[in-house]
Amino acid sequence: MRSLPALLAKISLQTDFSPWFIPLCLVVGIGYAFLLYSKKAPWGKSTNGLLFGLRALLVSLLCFFLLGPLLNQINFFEEDPIVVLAIDDSASIEDAYDSIRFEQIKNTLNQLESELSEANYELRIRGINQYYDRVDEINFSSQSTDLHKVLQSIRQDFEQQNLAATLLASDGIDNYGSSPQFLTLNYPVYSLAMGDTVPAQDLSISKINYNKIVYEGNQFPLVVDIFNNGYVGEEVFVDVLKSGTVLQTQSIRLNGDQEVNSFEFILDAEVIGVDTYQVRIRPKQGESSTNNNTRTAFIEVVDSKQKILIAAAAPHPDIKALREVIESKEGVEVSLYLDGITDENPEGPFDLIILHQLPGLTDLPAWLNSGIENTNTWFISGINDLNNINRINPVLTYSSFGQSDAVLPNLNPNFELFQIDEDLKYRAANYPPVRAPYGTFELKNNADIYLYQKIGSAETNRPLLSIYNGDERKSAVFSGSGLWQWRLQEFGQYDDAKLFDEIFGKLIQYLATKDDKRNFRVSTTQESYFDSESVEFITEVYNELFEKVYDYNVDLTITNAQGETEEYNYVNSPTENFKINGLAPGVYNFRASTSLSGKREIAEGSFSVQELALEDINLTANHQLLRNISNNSGGDFYLLEDYAEALAAIQALNPKPITRSNERLSPIINNPLWLILLIGLLAAEWFLRKYHGSY
Repeated sequence: MRSLPALLAKISLQTDFSPWFIPLCLVVGIGYAFLLYSKKAPWGKSTNGLLFGLRALLVSLLCFFLLGPLLNQINFFEEDPIVVLAIDDSASIEDAYDSIRFEQIKNTLNQLESELSEANYELRIRGINQYYDRVDEINFSSQSTDLHKVLQSIRQDFEQQNLAATLLASDGIDNYGSSPQFLTLNYPVYSLAMGDTVPAQDLSISKINYNKIVYEGNQFPLVVDIFNNGYVGEEVFVDVLKSGTVLQTQSIRLNGDQEVNSFEFILDAEVIGVDTYQVRIRPKQGESSTNNNTRTAFIEVVDSKQKILIAAAAPHPDIKALREVIESKEGVEVSLYLDGITDENPEGPFDLIILHQLPGLTDLPAWLNSGIENTNTWFISGINDLNNINRINPVLTYSSFGQSDAVLPNLNPNFELFQIDEDLKYRAANYPPVRAPYGTFELKNNADIYLYQKIGSAETNRPLLSIYNGDERKSAVFSGSGLWQWRLQEFGQYDDAKLFDEIFGKLIQYLATKDDKRNFRVSTTQESYFDSESVEFITEVYNELFEKVYDYNVDLTITNAQGETEEYNYVNSPTENFKINGLAPGVYNFRASTSLSGKREIAEGSFSVQELALEDINLTANHQLLRNISNNSGGDFYLLEDYAEALAAIQALNPKPITRSNERLSPIINNPLWLILLIGLLAAEWFLRKYHGSY
């Protein structure tokens, strides 16, 4: 039965005008009626008085409604104490028990729900990722457990509400997100422990390590970590399969209990695309679960490496310094051509050609001259004859006076094409000077200056390293030579050359990367997703001026490894990417298309979805974690079968209902009864006047 405050309501009247306008409305109504009915009438005095009253009331009400009156209604009600029953609905709960014992666990949870519902509490049931109406809706299939997220969400969801306590029914196996035991909570957590804290006899794949992207024709390592519990001295076999065929097998005799043993497989990247590899431990007798004996790796095999050519007039230390920078990057192949020394022409095409003091007095070989017309370039000019370099580079011209300066590098603070680590820039102050041509310069195009020349302590506006990003290709010019000295100096002082490698590594990466000039592009935010995540598509549409445009219809087709397709349609938006949920683990290809300027544009790609099977790795309950959570929140720890003690502890808190109010402000005119009243007044006055022989 509700207490009295829950039934009370407070009603008041408000207007935007002074309350004195209300009697003024009554004066207007009476005055209007007086003017109308003060004259001699064909009906009696009582009828005239009745008509006078009807008209006065009608006009007064109309004037009152013109004031825009609002009805402020405050309802008072009681909010019962809220108890959240948070149930760990992950797969490890079901895997830890046999079928009979698991049914008993579910019956206990149902009984707990029933007793909470009968008490004077408002019950909310929470799983790992969602709320439920009833316990019997839970299917214990979540593949990860993030108790930090659960407890933090409860705190946020019931902020400023009458939350009395949370009952956390879990095995304490927390395998995703932040640690929950030091989370600050404003409510007590009473843990109800499930699961077995005694490690079961089992073999499991705890982790597989691999590069997600490898290059065609290369070999790559796949490292498998095996956790052993209870099989000391026994031989274990691990297979790597592709398309159901065993590629390699390794075995090891396990020496230590509850230890991790690693296996390294060297595999070949043969075909471009996303390959699926299955790693499998051959089951041993007595294993508590074989679900954790298999893991899957998705590896994308991409086209050949970037190819960079260094063409030089003669051997030079700069070449060695640049090769060390380039070869430190995975997926880059370097070729060297020395004019007049190298017998065979390097095989192209190349993504970048670096020309060191070329061309000189003579023209370039025909093959090299043809190559730089269609390839991104970087000219290191030197200080000698610059006429031919000035002629073929699209960046700048230097009118040399036959002299050179000893210059230091000065990083341009306004350079925006890429960023240099701020913590490394100080090292440039110790670089020795290099030789640069002395003379006047002229930028041919709208180039970006990466490095300025600094002579002693005097900063100049003369470019040392300039970059131009044209419509068809990119190019850079280093005005001078001798940059090898910077790397040598930095390495001698700091035992590494991080600043040099970053300055020129990022420059080479920028120049060797081809800009995507397509007007329609679709890509995924990641190469691989877990099955619990949304696959997110980035869609870019450009008009003929290469400006981003939106609200274009995009048709998207997703094809899995079995050739089954799903079709989607969406409109590209400036604020939100298109997302797909619920894809099964596997490799998918996608094909997107849209109509742009009367032409059908197409974009293609691939991605993979893998199962987030964290629950299969470890089935040993962690009751100590639950104790820590309860102790830090002011709650207590119990076994699930002792839940009655937890209910008694909550009852001992003596949680009380809270009286709250709900205020509602609404215009009086919105109530249709007032319209009926006005029509009734008009109708009554009209009927009386007509009945007594007038209008």
